[in-house]
Amino acid sequence: MKRIVCLLLAVLFVTLSLSACGGGSKNPSVDELKVYRELSWEGTELTVKLGENKTSGCEWKNEFGDDSIIDYSINRKFTLSSKAASKGLSAGILSAGFAGKKAGTTTITFTTPCDWDGNQPGYTYVVTVEVAADGTIVSATGQ
Repeated sequence: MKRIVCLLLAVLFVTLSLSACGGGSKNPSVDELKVYRELSWEGTELTVKLGENKTSGCEWKNEFGDDSIIDYSINRKFTLSSKAASKGLSAGILSAGFAGKKAGTTTITFTTPCDWDGNQPGYTYVVTVEVAADGTIVSATGQ
């Protein structure tokens, strides 16, 4: 019985240690955050992840080509990068969620008012999304 308890505790310790390390999750450098763009989808939910620098005002806003095809979901958060914070920056990754509504293809245009350092004109990132009749995201590409 003692061996089983010890074995279970050892497994629990290893599991917690791996999850504390992030389990291999990506923690981009500040330079990587400047150009960080990631798209993922499952079912009716599309998630767009973008590097954002709140320190300089490089924050993403978006507009829909057709909000009857896709619209906001409740999934939206900003995750501060520990690497950026150690350099005195309030920078990290914006995860913005969108929900498919009806069949069609449309765009979501993301813009920032300035570049990463706050000195030049901002960025534009356009995501083209295809949605099925039941709201399922079929595909998404970004440029």
